[in-house]
Amino acid sequence: MLQKWVCLLMILFLAFQGDALANSEAEGVLLKLREDCQTLLIETYNSENSFVRAAVLRAAGDSHDPKLISLLVKGIEDYYPTARLFALQGLKNVSRVEALAAARNLTDDPDIWVRSAAVEMLGDEGGPEVAEEIRGYLKSYDVPMKLAASAGLVKLGEEKYMKEVLDPLTHPIPDRRYQAIGHLGKIGSKKVLPHLVNLFDHSETEMIFYSLKALEGKATLDMLPKLKALAKHTNPSVRQATAMAMSNLKEAEIDLIPLCADEDGLTKLSAAVALNRIGSDSCQVVFDELLSHEDFKVRSSMARVLGKTPIPERLRILTAALQDSHSRVRTAAVRGVGMMGGPEAFILLVKMLEDPKDAIRAYAAGNLLHLLK
Repeated sequence: MLQKWVCLLMILFLAFQGDALANSEAEGVLLKLREDCQTLLIETYNSENSFVRAAVLRAAGDSHDPKLISLLVKGIEDYYPTARLFALQGLKNVSRVEALAAARNLTDDPDIWVRSAAVEMLGDEGGPEVAEEIRGYLKSYDVPMKLAASAGLVKLGEEKYMKEVLDPLTHPIPDRRYQAIGHLGKIGSKKVLPHLVNLFDHSETEMIFYSLKALEGKATLDMLPKLKALAKHTNPSVRQATAMAMSNLKEAEIDLIPLCADEDGLTKLSAAVALNRIGSDSCQVVFDELLSHEDFKVRSSMARVLGKTPIPERLRILTAALQDSHSRVRTAAVRGVGMMGGPEAFILLVKMLEDPKDAIRAYAAGNLLHLLK
C-alpha cells in the first residue's frame, strides 16, 4: 500500500508545481485516499481488541468527517466504556444533533463516568434550551452526574448552582473531590479562581495538583508568589502542574527557566512548553533531550504536546518520534503531526498508514481525513 501512495504523492507534488496533467489527476488521488482512510477506520473497528476499537472511535472523531457519523453512532453501543466515551466526544466534532442524541441515550449508561460525561455534553452543546432537562439530574444520587449538571447550569449562567459544584471539594471519596476541581477549571470564570487558589495550601498533594491543572491558562499576576513557591515543591507532579499554570504569565519566565533543568522529565517538558506559550525561546533544547528519554511516557508526552508547540525543530523531532520503538510514542507522534498540519504532516501521515499497530494506522487515517477536509 505504501508504494502505491508514494506514487500518488508524486502526482500531488507535480500538481502543486503547476503540472496541468498531474493537476487533473490530483482530485482523484485525494478522493481515493479519503475513501481508503474511511474504509480503514470502518474495518479496523471490527477488532476484538477493545483498546483498538476505542482508538478507532477517537480517530474518527479527530477526523471531523461527517461520513463517519454512522461509525461513531455504532460506537455508542460498544461494550467497552472508553470506546463509548470516545464515540460521544467524537460526535461533538461532526454533528451537534447526533452528539446531543447520543448524550441523552448515555445518561442511563452502566458506567458512571460515561453517564456524567453525557450530562456534561448536554450542558456544553445543548445551550439554554436544555437547562430544564439538566436540572432533572440535580436529583441524581450519583455525585459525578449531579456535579456535571450543576457545573453545566453554572456555565449557562445559573450561578446559584455554584454551591453544588463547591460542596464535593470536601467529599470523603478522593475522585469526587478531584472531579469537582476539574469542573471549576472548566467553568473558568473569575469567580472560581479564588476557590482554586485556596487549595494551594491543602494538606493533600493531589488536591494541590488538580487545582493547578484546573488553573492552566487562567493564572493572574497576584498568584505568582504562591506559584513560585509551588515550583519548588518536593512532588514532581506539583512542579509539572505549576509550570503549566504559569504558562500565561510572561513575568514567570525567570521562574520557569530553572525547571528546564529539573530531574523530572515531565517537569522539564512542562517548563519548556510554558516558556514557548509566553513567547520565550529559552529551553527549546529540552524537546531534543526528551526525544531519547528512558521513560516512554515522557517521550510520548513530548510528542503529543509538540503538535501544538511551534518550535523551529518541531518537524524533525516529530519525524524521529514516529520511528520510536514504543507504540505509545508513535501514537502520540501521529496525533502531534496531525495537530501540526501542513504538507509535511500529510506526507508523514501517509507513511504511518503502514505501521504494524492497528491503533496507529487508525490515528494516521483519522488525521489525514481531517487534513483533507
